[in-house]
Amino acid sequence: MNGIFPAELAVYLILAPITLYVLWTHRWIGWLPWNNLVIFCVLRIVGGALGIKDSTSIAANIISGIGISPLLLAIDGLLHESRYYRNPEHNVLLGRLVIIIISGVMGAGLGLSISASLKIYQGHGQEKDMNHWKTGTALIVVVWVMEVLYALFSLLPTERRKAAPGYRDGTTLLYGALVALVFGGVRVIYNLISVCTQDKRLSSVYGTMAVRVVLVFLPEALAAISMIVAGLWTRKIRENSKPVEAKDTESV
Repeated sequence: MNGIFPAELAVYLILAPITLYVLWTHRWIGWLPWNNLVIFCVLRIVGGALGIKDSTSIAANIISGIGISPLLLAIDGLLHESRYYRNPEHNVLLGRLVIIIISGVMGAGLGLSISASLKIYQGHGQEKDMNHWKTGTALIVVVWVMEVLYALFSLLPTERRKAAPGYRDGTTLLYGALVALVFGGVRVIYNLISVCTQDKRLSSVYGTMAVRVVLVFLPEALAAISMIVAGLWTRKIRENSKPVEAKDTESV
């Protein structure tokens, strides 16, 4: 048995309800990050359950490979939530454009990765399928790079307003996203190297337990936990920023 599957099941069974609580406390402004993080936890629970039953399960191993995508979308959402509170007068059009671009690139990457890896796992993949898998994996790394750049952009003095009621909580969310990006980067870069080299020692299926724990399980879990900690720390963010929300409602 791939020992990572029981660990995933146990950890994300704990994290899922906590994430739901954070979603409830942050409400609609935090819908994008926390809803995606819930989806990520559910995928990991399903993958863990399937893997415990059969560690060679195609579905379980595909989920393990591409399941990082909801986590990256959650981090992107957290950046947008933090920007909302750090500067209520932020450029909404820019934020929406970033969401559309990142979602589009992620969708293309997932489509290529899932279709190609499915054929390869079933044993009748061709060279073009391997190329598609590599391209799809590379696109997911591109998403991560774009998020890093957007996070660094959000740190600029022009992108903050210290007088905003939700500035402090928004900054906490931004730091949570930055920490999650570090761990997420380890995971997506490892995945790209693993797919491109096809080295069984680096495989999330056939690799050593050390590889699967250090480069697969821990980066994902720590990224999710860093977001959840930031979310719990700012669970009263709506109360602390009522003037911001009132102003936003009036402008609509």
